[in-house]
Amino acid sequence: MDPDGSGSDGRALRDVLHKRADVFRALEASPASKPELVDRLSSSRSTVDRAIDDLADADCVESRSGTYSLTATGRFALAERDRYAAATRTVEAASDLLNGLPEGTTLPSVFLEGATVSVADPHAPSSASTASSRLLGRATAMRGLAPTVLKSDVFIIDRELDREDLEVSIVAEPAVVEALSELSDTPVATLLARDSFDLYRSAGPLPYALWVMETPDADRAGITFRGTGDVTGLVTNDSPEAVAWANAELASYRERATPVDRPV
Repeated sequence: MDPDGSGSDGRALRDVLHKRADVFRALEASPASKPELVDRLSSSRSTVDRAIDDLADADCVESRSGTYSLTATGRFALAERDRYAAATRTVEAASDLLNGLPEGTTLPSVFLEGATVSVADPHAPSSASTASSRLLGRATAMRGLAPTVLKSDVFIIDRELDREDLEVSIVAEPAVVEALSELSDTPVATLLARDSFDLYRSAGPLPYALWVMETPDADRAGITFRGTGDVTGLVTNDSPEAVAWANAELASYRERATPVDRPV
């Protein structure tokens, strides 16, 4: 390691995390002596000796009476590696969806780690929108950003708001607010008149259709992706960290938005 912190870029730690991942995992499960590691890993004693030396050089293990365990450095490093792996799995699975985001848009690792990716079947393009509608059907509250709007959105939200236990708050782009007034063959007026529905005009463009839905089971954050028509996919995450990020993001956009007056 680099005791005084000068010139360290974390490369040595990344290398040992990759090269000695099996020993990290074995010691994460429980402390062990070298003979126990030989048995657990089905490795030679010389291989275990070299692995322990590498982990010790990186300050990732400590020994007490011949029993080795991960240090705080080792545990933190392994946790960060796992978070990175979970986030990159989501990025890979959602690659086609993420490439449709505006240039320069970023998403935090807390939203990507362990997220569920649902891509619409080309032969059943409504499958992804059906999944989000089912989630809304169980929700008691929904907050979201609307960079686009479809007629079906108005019908779905208006129908679900017939339930007295649901409240919906949407921050929409100015063009979306204007478009709503032109959807004469939809229940826009009914929707806007509902006390359980709040609409806000955003201060500028919105990068994604981010939302949080609260259900009796758990709160879930998500981003809905759309092509030229129906929903092309969803990325959702119910971890407390992902939901907290999404709620903070939604609150930030709402603070800068302007309430849309209800029809008289």
